[in-house]
Amino acid sequence: MSGLSKLTGLIASALLALLTATHAQAAISISLSGSSELSNAALERYRSNSISANVSLGLGQHFLIGLTHRRSFDNKVGLKKQENVEAKVYEYLPFEDNGISTTNSMDLTIIPYNGMISPMVFGGLARRDYFNEISFMGSRIVSRQTMFPIPNYGFGTIIHLGAGMQLKITQTYSPGIQTTLEDGQEISRIVKDSYTQIWLGYRI
Repeated sequence: MSGLSKLTGLIASALLALLTATHAQAAISISLSGSSELSNAALERYRSNSISANVSLGLGQHFLIGLTHRRSFDNKVGLKKQENVEAKVYEYLPFEDNGISTTNSMDLTIIPYNGMISPMVFGGLARRDYFNEISFMGSRIVSRQTMFPIPNYGFGTIIHLGAGMQLKITQTYSPGIQTTLEDGQEISRIVKDSYTQIWLGYRI
């Protein structure tokens, strides 16, 4: 059985168990989060954008099962300063570095206490896809990597604003890949990625 089939079966089993144990009417919550950054340093300009969407099915007062999609874009463009020893001058070499990271996850959220401010913890499984493209000195280098399945977990707070509106603050952790150059060879390591988000949502 494939990893995706196992994950689907696990979610289906959890849904069945929660439906059996819960008699309250289910509710659907839709949340969105996004960020944008533009900064300049010396000869380089950095631009970053990210957007996330979450759809959750609430079963009773203390459980949510949801799907989250997160996509981030990074762009760095500018000039690399290099000394030409023979001519005793500096050369300025143009470059551009583009990266896209996409994460899709299925999570179970537990809300131990319901009030105007409700704490929560969540965990599940995710798939993460990386795409990177570098243009430098007439060369174009493209790389792709995929991590699946990986754990996805964290904690947060739900603030009820009234009329079905919600403000969520979450801190999420999941594995990432860090590649370094050692003795002329690329060495990849698993590291812990984390990100903090503020979501605006609506509960139907």
